[in-house]
Amino acid sequence: MNDTTTKTNSRNPILVFFLSIFFSGFGQMYNGQLKKGIVFLLISFIYPILYGFTRIGVSFTGFFAIVIIDFAFRFYVIYDAVKNARKLKTYTLKPYNTWYYYAIYIVTTSVLFWYYDYNKIVGVQSYLIPSAGNEPTVKLGDRVVADLRAFNNTEPDYGDIVIFKKKDSLNPWIYRIVALPNDNVEIRHGSLIINGRKCKTRFIKETKSEEFDVYEHEEELPNGHKHKIYTFKTPFEEDKSAINKVTVPSNGYFLLGDNRDNAVDSRYIGVIYKDELMGKLVFSFLGKTNDRIHIDFRDQ
Repeated sequence: MNDTTTKTNSRNPILVFFLSIFFSGFGQMYNGQLKKGIVFLLISFIYPILYGFTRIGVSFTGFFAIVIIDFAFRFYVIYDAVKNARKLKTYTLKPYNTWYYYAIYIVTTSVLFWYYDYNKIVGVQSYLIPSAGNEPTVKLGDRVVADLRAFNNTEPDYGDIVIFKKKDSLNPWIYRIVALPNDNVEIRHGSLIINGRKCKTRFIKETKSEEFDVYEHEEELPNGHKHKIYTFKTPFEEDKSAINKVTVPSNGYFLLGDNRDNAVDSRYIGVIYKDELMGKLVFSFLGKTNDRIHIDFRDQ
């Protein structure tokens, strides 16, 4: 006679598939491979730390290496769980094959990942550009990557395109630093003046930004950084083409959009403080057209 205390059951590959998508290692635990499941779970926490340590995510090729490695690892964990579940037509249940152990695993994993800031640990984060405020450099629809540790050991400089979040805002913003702490900044007749010196500009061409006619210029900041800007032939708000002298606070930065007449920048929202900076834009990896792939914004 069989031991009535021994319970057997088949494994459900469909259940394993869906739960393994969200909870790494759960499928292995469900299949009676608890140690393997824990190893997979630990790996999913450890490899982002290695990414962050090596800083590979701040390069275009390194970023895609992370994407490929992440996908390959997740695919293997799911494949391994589903494959073994299909093999286990008759499975002797382990002591931890109960609903409350499953619940403990799911809740514990969820809590750990809730507090585990993947992007902060890896040191990069991707964004979708929702507006034309930084054209022609950063275009509407670009998918870009920011270096979240760019200012850990270096100070922001003229020309840096930065990610920041105002204390009263839910979403991050992206604009270019044009004035540093303690600088005096003003705009006269559309020209940027830093510490009493007018920034050099060079006319390039007439073109269009979305449906608007614009002039394209090259602007040079005090440190020699050159970048392109747009100005509308007919500005939306004439009063924003001229601002009185503003002294930037000792812990602040004055930011402008490259699309000068179509950007809600420091002229509207004020200076941005150091503790509001989240990182620096480094490159694009997708866009509405193929020429928007792999643009290095550090020299734009």
